[in-house]
Amino acid sequence: MKHKYLVLDFGNVIVTPTTGDWNITPKFLELVDVDKIGKDKVKEAISHNNHMLAEKLLTLEEELDMFIRFYKGILNEIGITDESIIYDIAYDRTYNNTKYTLCDNVKEELDNLKDKYTLLMLSDNWPCVIPYLKEYDLYDYFEKVYVSSIYGCEKQDKIFFDFLINDYNVKPGEAIFIDDLEKNLDVAKEKGFDVYLMDRLKNNNESKYIVINDLNNI
Repeated sequence: MKHKYLVLDFGNVIVTPTTGDWNITPKFLELVDVDKIGKDKVKEAISHNNHMLAEKLLTLEEELDMFIRFYKGILNEIGITDESIIYDIAYDRTYNNTKYTLCDNVKEELDNLKDKYTLLMLSDNWPCVIPYLKEYDLYDYFEKVYVSSIYGCEKQDKIFFDFLINDYNVKPGEAIFIDDLEKNLDVAKEKGFDVYLMDRLKNNNESKYIVINDLNNI
């Protein structure tokens, strides 16, 4: 059966975190001396506050409120209580698109694929992904973008895939799903997708799934 749909994740498929860490943004590094505090201590504080990110969000304003709480918890734990620093990091995380870096040649890859498939995006993310895609002229490549916080569920909840499946009446074998996490491919496979594991940085030497390093490998 010929595939009709190509469904892409966002993180590590379309973009990577500019600093190498999704939560330690360029603004975070500018305002917090991570080397002095200790990166392990910062990562531990992030881990303790990750539960604050599991929310249903529809707007950038709601996202900003979430990140204010998130970074307040992190920074308070590492001894920073300055409200202006907390706000600046949270605001930047929500509205500043330099937190992401486009993967090499991703626009050329999408250009090559747009006439072969109906392109869709399914991302565990927050509303800020939409203005990012628009600013970098990526949004129009996709017929629809599914953002987890807007739907109130994530890939691991399984139902998230059903919104796309029902919208396009996707039959088993009609769609390819690409993600950088095997656990998400497990769910997609269960839902009837053919799957590839994206490894942009060529770090994953072994997988039960076919590994690709760019979208031209499909």
